Amino acid sequence: MLDWLVVGGVTLTPWIAGFCAAIFARSGMSGDTAARLAATVVGFGFAGTVTVAIASAAGVHRTTWVVFGSTSVQLDALALILSMLVLGLSALIQVFAIRYLRGDRRQVWFVVSANLLTGFTVLMVCAGSVALFAVAWVGAGVALVLLLATYRPLAQARDGIRRTGIRFVIADTVFLIPVLILLVAAGGDVPWARLGSVTDSLPLPLTLTCAALLVVPALARSSQIPFHGWLPFTLAAPTPVSALMHAGVVNAGAILLIRFAPAIAPHQAVMIGVFLAGAATLVYASAVRLVRPDVKGRLVYSTMAQMGFMILACGLGAYAAAIFHLVAHSLFKSTLFLGAGMGVRQHAVDRDLPPRPTRSPFAVPVAVSLSVLVALAALTAAKWMFSPTVSAASAGLLAFVALTAAVALGAALRTTFTLRTFLTGTASIGVLAFGYVALLHVFTAALEPATTVAAPAWLLVVPVIGLVLVQLLSRNPNRFETLRDVVYARTMAPALPRLSALPRSSATSGVPS
Repeated sequence: MLDWLVVGGVTLTPWIAGFCAAIFARSGMSGDTAARLAATVVGFGFAGTVTVAIASAAGVHRTTWVVFGSTSVQLDALALILSMLVLGLSALIQVFAIRYLRGDRRQVWFVVSANLLTGFTVLMVCAGSVALFAVAWVGAGVALVLLLATYRPLAQARDGIRRTGIRFVIADTVFLIPVLILLVAAGGDVPWARLGSVTDSLPLPLTLTCAALLVVPALARSSQIPFHGWLPFTLAAPTPVSALMHAGVVNAGAILLIRFAPAIAPHQAVMIGVFLAGAATLVYASAVRLVRPDVKGRLVYSTMAQMGFMILACGLGAYAAAIFHLVAHSLFKSTLFLGAGMGVRQHAVDRDLPPRPTRSPFAVPVAVSLSVLVALAALTAAKWMFSPTVSAASAGLLAFVALTAAVALGAALRTTFTLRTFLTGTASIGVLAFGYVALLHVFTAALEPATTVAAPAWLLVVPVIGLVLVQLLSRNPNRFETLRDVVYARTMAPALPRLSALPRSSATSGVPS
């Protein structure tokens, strides 16, 4: 009975919140009151999940199960971490949306759709078997399309709904093929503990096909190449929808890859494909982000790049690093979306500042040298203290993180080369490096990746070269004029709105709408 109460308290609160909001709104309750009630119920679900997680961490950890025939709902370490994340962010974003959508006739639509999406997402991370995961996965996709329809009278919103729906239908149809193969081979539902043995019982060509097909929905849901076309066209959605989508939905690709790792990871060719898709999206989205003129557009391509890094980590078999990155990105990106208005104001202030003084010709090489040394020293010390023995994939990811930290510090020193900037940047990188390695060590110990078959760590050279090239083109455009023009044209094209997404009067008359 206790297991039923625990699992029900975690998984059912979003459904209860959405149902109550819909019923009470139809009975005449104001949209504000219905939204407050729903946010409160989800908040209680988050508090209950935190309590369960603390109790599990304080004692001998055990997975809580509720079994329905051959299907089950489970609360293992991964499910608890992600349930806390999803419920906490959903409650916070719904509280933000109370004021943001006050007086909007679509307020109740948002509340119901948001809780429908939250409910399916929590069910997905807590699913203990293949069939239940597939149901929750498809349901979350449908709920996202309904959530994007909050402002469906807008032409641009309808275009985003159409693009998202088409890609999700194609990818989810592909996803159902290996799911059905696994269910037929097992003669029923497949718990995660049996997934490896069921996959091994199939002929090798069929297992390889299933592994490749399982990757497709993961790439589509996380807006990775070649399914990246839907996320940039969802900008017409209100800010709470964007925050909920970027903080939760796009992370689902890593969850699928981790849950289905026994079927995917044994095939190195498939894992290399996962890595290359993530690496290509990382470089591409990083380049497009530099030419976006709007705050939300930059955040969208930043999310695509971050999801590329997450998928890249899964391709390396560093699942704990991918989950840690998933959690950190969700918290960070939800904050950025909810504070997008402040970003616009800050940009206006920075634009009106006087031009910076001319730097010394020695400032740039000194800034680059110091930034590289500081980043490498901080991560090396943190690795030696918290995790002296790491896999080749984890070591490669740490080197990649050191590179990005060096680029950030180098850009700051190149802009303002002062002792204060150097000390502040060094202290920040030290704190981030030690925190990153320490938390990564904790996640690795808790999640215990089950496989070591992955893409070779040396492939990290590919995204490194791409990101360095993007950085050189953005900082030294005159030295690479021809290449710069080609890259700029290619990256500017997806950053511009399509005529089909504009009102007909604007597209034909040339007058901005």
